[in-house]
Amino acid sequence: MIDLNKLHIFDTVVQMGSFSTAAERLHITQSAVSQHIKELEAGLGQLLFTRTRRGVSLTPQGEVLADYSRQIFDLVAKAENALVNVEHLASGKVSLGATPGVGIYLVPDWVQRFRARYPHLTVALQTGVTAQIVADVLAHRLDIGLIEGELDEQPAGKLAVQVLEEVEQLVVVGFQHPFWDRDHVALTDLDQQSFIVRQQGSQSRAWIEESLHAHGVTPLIGAEFDNLESMKRAVTAGRCLAILPSYVVASELDRHQLRVLPIEDKPLVRHLKLIWAAKSPFSPVTAAFLAELARQYPVLRGILKG
Repeated sequence: MIDLNKLHIFDTVVQMGSFSTAAERLHITQSAVSQHIKELEAGLGQLLFTRTRRGVSLTPQGEVLADYSRQIFDLVAKAENALVNVEHLASGKVSLGATPGVGIYLVPDWVQRFRARYPHLTVALQTGVTAQIVADVLAHRLDIGLIEGELDEQPAGKLAVQVLEEVEQLVVVGFQHPFWDRDHVALTDLDQQSFIVRQQGSQSRAWIEESLHAHGVTPLIGAEFDNLESMKRAVTAGRCLAILPSYVVASELDRHQLRVLPIEDKPLVRHLKLIWAAKSPFSPVTAAFLAELARQYPVLRGILKG
């Protein structure tokens, strides 16, 4: 009979793509992982992995076992989700990653609602750029990611993505800006205007520049900041403009510290997305967090049912 512990270690190696990263995830030594895999292979009389300097790859027999092991652990996860009453858990944690704007302006409200219902459970938030959140989700250091950035092409079947909503990107100015009294602007009006932008290397910066250049608009970079609060303060007090997500500037608009300049046809739009490791079922606590989030984004109900 196959030892389920060894099968779990095998499944982890398959997911992580190497013995070393599997060992890190399992909190055991790499030599222990190797020993368990050797014993599993000996018990089956089959080689499961081809070992090379670049890592490991499955043999045809390993592919067969990987398919069965994924079915087995999917069933275990489904049984756990069906039977665990999250409200009665004494403790538990969901680890999520978010891009800066999402993590600062959206996640705190979601966490508050979740904790109001499940006061014994913990939400651990890590903010980072899109590429880092994707990497941590695929490496299972995070359960889920909530991002607004554009995604690079991923290996087939590795990353699952669900768009939650369209987020309009607003042109905002402070009271000292010459556009303050205008009711609207054309996108071409932004050509050669001074902008406050994110730092080089951020996807928000790349997206804004690509979007503007696609419409023949060349921005003048007045300042670069690595956080949204500094950008808002600089726009409020100065003569530069910025393009920011609607949820980022809501409070400043209410206090009339910033003014939105509508653009015809709303050409500047990004998307809030949920990402997760495609072949890994949600834990009961993660599923509970997503169920709470589904009150705001009903599209998540279909994911949870699946």
